[in-house]
Amino acid sequence: MSSKHDTFTVIELTNAYLKLPSCHDLKKVAARQFVVRNIQRFDDNGFLDKIGGSGSRTTRYRLNDSFSKDCVITGKPHRPIVSSIDTVPVDFAIGLEEKLKAHRLELLSTVGEIEEYELIGSEAPQRREHIQELYNHARDHYSKTLGRIRALESLILHC
Repeated sequence: MSSKHDTFTVIELTNAYLKLPSCHDLKKVAARQFVVRNIQRFDDNGFLDKIGGSGSRTTRYRLNDSFSKDCVITGKPHRPIVSSIDTVPVDFAIGLEEKLKAHRLELLSTVGEIEEYELIGSEAPQRREHIQELYNHARDHYSKTLGRIRALESLILHC
């Protein structure tokens, strides 16, 4: 702690905590709860001295000589579930990229299949009905694969 905060209240420490870059999206209530829990833990371990004040808002605290940075385990307050969605594991993003590559290859293969059915259909009109069924199946497969590609591209864009 700096000399500016030799003594502190819960409110002062909460405000200082909220100014940290890693806490920009943290709600004031969650930050206060985190600070209060840790002040209580420090007090229980004998690291704090209470100075004046009878109410929780006016009580000032000071770290005493038994406090050591080696005794502290750093942590973060619990954040809302919504904010945990913002961080996407690297493995997830890589998996999406791999799926996208596979679907793009599948799409190219399906395009070749469709083109071949068109070519053979024009060369063998007597087999047109059977070839048309295969062509329609390939065209449907193309549409589904294209939809998968668009979904993956959208997911990757928002990761």
